[in-house]
Amino acid sequence: MLREEVKGKEMNTSVHPFPAHLFEHATKDDLQHLLEIMHYAVQAEAPEDVKDVLIRAKNFLPFERVIGGLVRLEPQGTFEGFSDVLNVNFPEEWLYLYWKNRYAEVDPVLRALMQSQRTQVWSQVYANISSEREKEFVETATSFGLSDGVTAGSLDPSCGVATFFAFAGGDTSEHARFVKFLDYLGQHLHLALLRSASKTSTSTDRCVTTLSPREVTILNWVKNGKTNWEIAQIIGITERTIRFHIESIFGKLDVSSRTQAVAVAVQHGLPNLVA
Repeated sequence: MLREEVKGKEMNTSVHPFPAHLFEHATKDDLQHLLEIMHYAVQAEAPEDVKDVLIRAKNFLPFERVIGGLVRLEPQGTFEGFSDVLNVNFPEEWLYLYWKNRYAEVDPVLRALMQSQRTQVWSQVYANISSEREKEFVETATSFGLSDGVTAGSLDPSCGVATFFAFAGGDTSEHARFVKFLDYLGQHLHLALLRSASKTSTSTDRCVTTLSPREVTILNWVKNGKTNWEIAQIIGITERTIRFHIESIFGKLDVSSRTQAVAVAVQHGLPNLVA
């Protein structure tokens, strides 16, 4: 009887069989690292835990930079904005320009990922771009050393969200070998981030684009509960300069308190950067 029940379960799970072929040529070290990453992904309970998993993945994979996050989707499935962005070490100035210039609307890798739900190799996607905005995006990314990479993730249309996990730089000759691993790991990272993400996260609909890069950084620290003195210590400038920037933020957002500034910024889509 038990044998029949087990057999039945095997038949039920055959719709999504274990992809053994992905690991046929994996080394013992590869498999050990993959199991470790999945182990911590399963246990992730907060965005910070998922960020730690991304760091572990970066240390195993041949990449120098990594970032991940949630993509909010419009009811018709088009891009709405980002939330719970887990930045390990992508350049902050690049993230600001990406947000400021609304590059998500033309990012060919992000579009290809959401359409196919398969891991994307940047160089292969970039080979097919044609619009001037796409070319501008690629040129700007390249100026930050972000010309080669791989992006994994998945889509959950029922929840109106997708996830992305972008790995950039490193030994480009090794990228192709690890695409199959990222295709599999991406599903585990996707589930971990969906499970742990803040339920009140607000996406970047129409951002407060009048803020400067420094003001965006300061406002994120304000949102994380830091005082002017603490922010000054973190950034490495004087508390007086922080107060100057706070006043500028108040003026641009037409508010009179830190609480109002954070509320307005979140309402307009200030990315929820997990520090």
